[in-house]
Amino acid sequence: MGAHETEHKAALQAGSQQTWLDREKPQHWVGIERPFALARHPVSVGEWRAFVKATGWEGGGAETDWDNPGFVQNEQHPVVGVSWNDAQLYLAWLRERTGRQYRLPSEAEWEYACRAGTRTAFNVGDTISTEQANYDGLYVYNGGPRGVYRGGTSPLGTFAPNPWGLYDMHGNVWEWVQDVVHDNYEGAPLDASAWETDGDTSRRILRGGSWLYHPRYLRSALRNGFSTVLSNDIVGFRVARTLD
Repeated sequence: MGAHETEHKAALQAGSQQTWLDREKPQHWVGIERPFALARHPVSVGEWRAFVKATGWEGGGAETDWDNPGFVQNEQHPVVGVSWNDAQLYLAWLRERTGRQYRLPSEAEWEYACRAGTRTAFNVGDTISTEQANYDGLYVYNGGPRGVYRGGTSPLGTFAPNPWGLYDMHGNVWEWVQDVVHDNYEGAPLDASAWETDGDTSRRILRGGSWLYHPRYLRSALRNGFSTVLSNDIVGFRVARTLD
């Protein structure tokens, strides 16, 4: 987990702030000690609509209307306007409905799955293009090409998956994980479990970047954080499942 100095030099040249890069230190090995499954896509608008209809969830004063976020969506787009707490409600409903142990991935599990065996800045290499992910392509990273700015989410499956068959691990929507926010990796678990002690328990980690953000935010190692009670039009989530 984390990034090496060569990657950080490229990130600084692309406009990254040192304080953001410090969150990715120290780079370290983590052992995945329990098998898990991860959804191929973030939760879709259609999947979220099924939850809303089944539970009567009304959003609790969300800042973004998931059904009308300000750009065109259909049932196959990733849902936005969902807080970390809302995601937990969805997961509880899914567990009750299926009898299976659905949850958010830990931050370590997410990065492991995103990288899919790679050690480059992105799972597609040391640069990225808007033919590979949905982000603000008016900005470039590490010599990559200038691209397009789509102004909203793209349908799930628009871009090729990573080497392990997972879609949109870079861009489209930021994804909630289980871990609370810490300033760096000092003291982080080495077994890929979620880090929920100490830190800022009012915020949880976001991963992956989004349609609104510059490509430097899409790196596999990058860590963001956001309040558990807030939502907006750039954040969604992906489900994991503990395997027996």
